[in-house]
Amino acid sequence: MQSTNSQDQSTQAMTEVALALSMAFFSLLLLALVSIGVPQSTDNTEQKMHTTVPAFVLTESTQTRQSAEGKKEPTEIQYVFYYAATLYDQNLIQTQINKLNTMQKVILAMPMDTDVTQALTLQKKFKDFDLSLTIMDHEWLAAFESTM
Repeated sequence: MQSTNSQDQSTQAMTEVALALSMAFFSLLLLALVSIGVPQSTDNTEQKMHTTVPAFVLTESTQTRQSAEGKKEPTEIQYVFYYAATLYDQNLIQTQINKLNTMQKVILAMPMDTDVTQALTLQKKFKDFDLSLTIMDHEWLAAFESTM
C-alpha cells in the first residue's frame, strides 16, 4: 500500500531553498543594522574638553560658482550657534537673525539635546536663508559653558 500523506519532493525542495534564502537575507539585514548602530572608536585625547574657542578657521570662503540658472552661489559661510535659547555668531557674541546677511549660506549649530520641535522652529525662522543644521561638538559646548 502506498501512503496517501506523501508530498511531491520537488515542491518540498523549493520550499526549503526559499526558506534558506529568506534566512540569509534576514541575517544580512540584522548584520547591516547592527553595524550601523556601533559607535566609532575615538581616542581619549580627542575627547578632552578645552575652555577656549576651537582653533579651526570658521570664515573659510567657497569659490563663487555659476549655477545652471545663472545665479551666483553664496561666497561666504556664516556660522551661527544656538545655545541656551540664544543665537551667537562665530565669536560667541549674541546676534539676531535680522543682522545676518541673507545672501550668504548659514550653518546653524545646536547642542545635541535640542528638541526636534525647537530645531524645526529655528528652521522656519531662517526660511529666507540658505540654511544647514548641524550639531555642536564637545569643544564648542565647552567654549559656551566656560563663557556663560
